[in-house]
Amino acid sequence: MKFQSKRNGEKSSEGYFWVFTDSHVDVLYRNDGDPTTRCRNVSLTNMTKTNRKFGHFDCDTPRELLISTLSAAKKIDSNIDFIIWLGDATSHLAHSSDTILTVNQYFSQELRKHFRKTLVIPVLGNHDVVLKTNRSTRFIQFYNETKYNLLLNDDDALRTFLKGGYYSLNFRPLKNKPQTVLRFIALNTAMFQPQYMDYFDSNEPNEQIEWFNKTMFEAHNLNNRILLLAHVPFGINENLLYKFYHIKYEQKLLSIINQYSSNIIMCLSAHRHQDLFRVYSSLNITMGIIGHPSISPIGYLSQPSIRKYSYDRKSLILTDYEQYSLNLHAAERTQKDQWTFSYRFSSWYHQSKELTSKNLLQLIYLIRTNSFYLKRFLLTKHYTEKIVLTNHRIVQTLCALTLFNFDEFMSCTRVLEKKGVQYDNIAFNNSLESKSHTDETKKFWHEKMKHLFHLYDVDRDGSITPIDFEILADKLSTLVGQDDVKRREDYANARKTLCQEIMRADANLDGKVTLEEWLNFHENLANELRKPDTNPEVLEQISQRINTAFNMLDLNHDGYIAIDEWIKTCEFFGVDEKTAEKSFHQITEQDKLEEDRAKQLFFEYLKTDDPNHISNCCLCFL
Repeated sequence: MKFQSKRNGEKSSEGYFWVFTDSHVDVLYRNDGDPTTRCRNVSLTNMTKTNRKFGHFDCDTPRELLISTLSAAKKIDSNIDFIIWLGDATSHLAHSSDTILTVNQYFSQELRKHFRKTLVIPVLGNHDVVLKTNRSTRFIQFYNETKYNLLLNDDDALRTFLKGGYYSLNFRPLKNKPQTVLRFIALNTAMFQPQYMDYFDSNEPNEQIEWFNKTMFEAHNLNNRILLLAHVPFGINENLLYKFYHIKYEQKLLSIINQYSSNIIMCLSAHRHQDLFRVYSSLNITMGIIGHPSISPIGYLSQPSIRKYSYDRKSLILTDYEQYSLNLHAAERTQKDQWTFSYRFSSWYHQSKELTSKNLLQLIYLIRTNSFYLKRFLLTKHYTEKIVLTNHRIVQTLCALTLFNFDEFMSCTRVLEKKGVQYDNIAFNNSLESKSHTDETKKFWHEKMKHLFHLYDVDRDGSITPIDFEILADKLSTLVGQDDVKRREDYANARKTLCQEIMRADANLDGKVTLEEWLNFHENLANELRKPDTNPEVLEQISQRINTAFNMLDLNHDGYIAIDEWIKTCEFFGVDEKTAEKSFHQITEQDKLEEDRAKQLFFEYLKTDDPNHISNCCLCFL
């Protein structure tokens, strides 16, 4: 699309990255396999010959689902700064070293095939570690036989990865500011899990902890900002009532985090296959831990999902994320892999601030005290499951959001239940196909489109006709002065082009666009624009419309919308100067808005139903 913003270190302070996790590829998966056999064997009673090539909720991931996932991510956005892979490439049933190594090699090759030059930050999951092997050469063998060099080839990182599967890596998001360093610290959390202790030498977990302490100390002295990456999260499994880490290791790790938490941007984790988060807090210390839904659909814990974060390249603070998913029921029915936008964190939770640990802690307070936020949190966590959340389970969930000590967690659940705190039971039956378009966001989007309709209905007769565009263009041309004949001619030509594009909404071809036609047209348009593979013809049409709108607003034709041009246009449409100036500075810190950025905002404005999206600053004239 010609109007997409150029996202590089010199042009924009906003960066993006993907997070993928828990693919659990099963090499024995059969498209016609019986789900009761984890889709590995064919049932003689499968008379319908059902083709489940994109997966099933009782099974791990077929190769076709992994390819679909990576292809979708590339289509949605390939212009990203880096990819974080949080681990567990292999099936839950893959126990042999050959299978683990083969699947990880396949994963490395597929990821690099789809993102050839993108920096990848890989993390080992517990199902990636070969347990029964020579312990002294375990990770050297893994690195060599999985083609991990396709993902990780930093010399400093390899010194510790080849020893214990953990590492630190520095990334500089701004070429013109090499002093701005984002440091990734990737832990090998399998060492800390009680069930794997017999497969590691007793000194290995402690050596990793000593390295972690030394690395955090170094990062603190250099004032590095850190993304802490851990496949297995800290804390408690609140439903099965066990700690993920052995308590002696978790206590040591958290004591280090207590010292250096000010350097940690966020901890990103996986393993649970669910969409959730929690916050570790102690005195004045906070560290958010954001979990991620999996690519593997097994256990009805999640639709196959991927997540794209935005962050500020200067401050390195996370600002938001968008989640995308594949509806397996629809994929099986249509035999097509239509990935769709699920939700945006800021709009789903009505958050206007950055995605920081402290703001996450404030959100947890709202989840505990406000039923609106509680239901939204539970919906994102459980929406594909077939369960009834009882009062007891909801209480457990709320206590686990901030309590990592098992005794404190149990005490919290007892106290809340003793106080008689009651929550309505919530039933999930796997019927919720998408969280993206709630009644609220639909209502907001419709109101926004109504606003746009009334801007174009200049003569206020309840419909948009070519006459409205003549009046609009004539009035707007006065902003450049009566003597500028060339510019007034440009407005006349732009009016014709814009009129042609807008009149596409005239469904019954009677020469006018009613409000109903307008809303139907733009709803279909927005749905098409939200697709990863939008129809090229639609993109061309919307490009013409957006290019024309920009040219009409660029009053002096210099390729920018200056702040005075913005204010003049907003005032023309009835917005006061102070509000117009404030909206401009929400979009850019400079005194002019670049063409690419402006056009991208116009594009986002037409498709987004997010009330908090920055493109809504265009409301005064779009």
